[in-house]
Amino acid sequence: MARHLILSANANPLEGGQGLNLYHMIEGSRGSFEVSVFCRRDCTDVNTHVVPDARFSNLINRTPIIRRLRDWQALISDSHFDRYVSARLTTTDVFQGVTGQCAESIRKAQKLGCGTLLDVVTTHIEDFGEEQRRECIRFGVRPSINRGLRRRIQREYENADLIRVMSKRAQQTFLDRGFTDGRVRVVTPPLEFEEFPEAKFDEPKFRVSFVGLIEPWKGFHYLIEAFNSLNLPDSELILWGGSGSRPANRYLQEQMARNPAIVVRPVEVRSLGYGEVYAKSSVLVHPSLADGFGYVVAEAMASGIPVIVTDKTGAADLIVDGQNGYIVPPRDSEAIRDRLENLANNPGLLREMGRAARETARSLTFEKFRQQYVSCLDALSA
Repeated sequence: MARHLILSANANPLEGGQGLNLYHMIEGSRGSFEVSVFCRRDCTDVNTHVVPDARFSNLINRTPIIRRLRDWQALISDSHFDRYVSARLTTTDVFQGVTGQCAESIRKAQKLGCGTLLDVVTTHIEDFGEEQRRECIRFGVRPSINRGLRRRIQREYENADLIRVMSKRAQQTFLDRGFTDGRVRVVTPPLEFEEFPEAKFDEPKFRVSFVGLIEPWKGFHYLIEAFNSLNLPDSELILWGGSGSRPANRYLQEQMARNPAIVVRPVEVRSLGYGEVYAKSSVLVHPSLADGFGYVVAEAMASGIPVIVTDKTGAADLIVDGQNGYIVPPRDSEAIRDRLENLANNPGLLREMGRAARETARSLTFEKFRQQYVSCLDALSA
């Protein structure tokens, strides 16, 4: 008898980290479950329920003072999505939702007798929220998570049968708060290895890249501090991504005015091409202060360049310090600078670590992901 899975994610397939994660879940469950999806855009070859925007979303987008309240935008959008899904949820073997977006849907699914899987793409909310709050205070930026959303997420933690996280480091933030490893399962994201051209290290400059959302909790400012203190000739720092906050944008403009070697390129990396971003970089730095995984780290490694990450980044699970990259403490500009200087002055080491990084990324197969993921689904549908 066929088993059924309902996936829900307030995202578009293949857009951003959540969209890529949704795509992996759809593909990973094929052949084991009949899948239906609630999301923001139609999915190819899958029964899809497209969730419309809330009626007042256009008003929010047209009103500057509300548009800047990003925490309330997130809460309103995720709550609307959850209510829509909950009202249309039917009996299934397993219901899976994304953290912050499924508090009502999990309760409804359990009333229907379904197993429930909560997909957590960050660290534990108390860990993530505290790190975010600390950096947002420095910049005078509102955090993206307020008390209302935090309470929703805590209810999801309490009610879900199983919780999926992306890394052992993310899992540890749950274990530290009394959860068991039987209930919090690690399912590491896969990588389409063939999509990533290998770096040749033939660019005229030593290029340091940052890829992702340019916001305080991503730690980009610690990288800028490190780069400014290097004073390396023929070097550049490119930040691939965009910022949604005025203070972060002002900071970036000030830094670029002081140092022309710092460049911001607000592009979508997948659209531009991985070869244009990673394969033309010398090293990727991911100085995040709380990250459940960090797709960009694995993508850079697949492209054959070393990575420098903090021990608050889930993808640090992939790093053997000093062999395929470096792991540094969070908020440590000096540690980042020292590693960058070492790589810039040792081109042989740069290439050697890049080759080792690529071999590590080769192990992130879809089959390994599928086995871990379906094991969670099997436990809920037995």
